[in-house]
Amino acid sequence: MALAAHNYESSNGAFPLGNRGSDFIFSAALSSPCSVSILHSCFVFMLPYMEGTNGYNAFNVIRPWNSVSNITGQSTKLSSYVCPSDTEASPDPSGDIQPAQASYGAARGLQETVAFNWAVTAYPDPSGQYYSTCNNGGGDGMFGPENSVRISAVTDGTSNTFFFGEQSRFKNEPAGSGFWFNFITVWIVGPPWSAATTFWPNDGRPTGGASAVPKLNAPPDTTGAIQAACFGPCILPPDWINVPACMNYGQFGFRSLHPGGANFAMADGSVKFIKDSVNPQTYRALATRAGGEVISADQY
Repeated sequence: MALAAHNYESSNGAFPLGNRGSDFIFSAALSSPCSVSILHSCFVFMLPYMEGTNGYNAFNVIRPWNSVSNITGQSTKLSSYVCPSDTEASPDPSGDIQPAQASYGAARGLQETVAFNWAVTAYPDPSGQYYSTCNNGGGDGMFGPENSVRISAVTDGTSNTFFFGEQSRFKNEPAGSGFWFNFITVWIVGPPWSAATTFWPNDGRPTGGASAVPKLNAPPDTTGAIQAACFGPCILPPDWINVPACMNYGQFGFRSLHPGGANFAMADGSVKFIKDSVNPQTYRALATRAGGEVISADQY
């Protein structure tokens, strides 16, 4: 994946954008501005650069992720996107599109740009940031909505900046909740989709990427109380960074089925195993591309 992202950068002058959001012009032509979500993630845009041209050709990236034209692309499982330690996902009998299982997410920094955008008074908000992209944009990690990062913007150093990380199922998830996928980036209700209610109350998860605000391998919120405490006071993407409850909101963090930590691809292409015991400040510093922190390898 890291090599594919660098191949993309070599050809295009920047890494792939983290994800599409809602389309302003396309939505307005069909109904109203920002009413149609496209949502394709960087894992789609990288496909031609990892010998996946046929897979990429199965997508129509200007159409919404759940368009009929994207059924084949969305449901094609790629072994490169699945960790050998991850458990096999179960198909969802309730959906027309069966998103393919994956085990990795893009490193989205510390700002929460999946659940939140920059609209304040309305949506879309002409007084808010990134109005032309339906108030989706920004982010302080390597990947964000409607945003492509150049190598020159990684001033913290590519060897000290997260690129991709593991996002497997939780260790204590019930059987039949095979969930994780990464071709789209969206905040979506948790499993099982075929039931009237989720296994865990108010279970919502981002797909296609995660943040280092929650601790590495933070436990899942199985009651809905942590989500309420974390997101309750938040309006804009940076608001959750200093909310204590968010450190334990596992649904929005990186996780793995490996004992003691998780693997991360760094922005220089190297792979490092980060321990669960990593200092939270160090962990968060590794997630930003231009935070100005000085980090040595012995800190993690």
